[in-house]
Amino acid sequence: MNVVLHPRQLLHAEADRRRRTIRYVAATASAVTALLYFGIGAGVLKVVNEVSAAAPNLFDFGVMAGSAFVLGAILLIAFDRRVMWVLGAVFQVGVIVMYVAIAPQRTPSFEIWGITIKILQAAILALLLYLVVTPRAARTAQR
Repeated sequence: MNVVLHPRQLLHAEADRRRRTIRYVAATASAVTALLYFGIGAGVLKVVNEVSAAAPNLFDFGVMAGSAFVLGAILLIAFDRRVMWVLGAVFQVGVIVMYVAIAPQRTPSFEIWGITIKILQAAILALLLYLVVTPRAARTAQR
């Protein structure tokens, strides 16, 4: 049985495929970010030369931050919901701003792993914003 799709249905199918791809790319970036945070927590990736008494434990920090990005990756794959993308975008902005605000208190202020993570987070932010501002393809009842 051949199914002939209306041109509008083809456009909607393409839009849905594009959005799914964007979600999976964002989820992959989130998973890579999680791995980097876990590496920092495990001490495999060095991010500071000096640890002050007021600084958070890097293990706890790495586990907590890594877990947040694992959760983000799971949510991106499991759900196609605009509210989640908005919350994820706000989270990304918050994390990036906190990194820059805290940087002067660290030695070095900026290092390769932190910058790499921020680049990944900027990419996640851009992908989430794309998902937020592009309309979801209308579902058609015709088949």
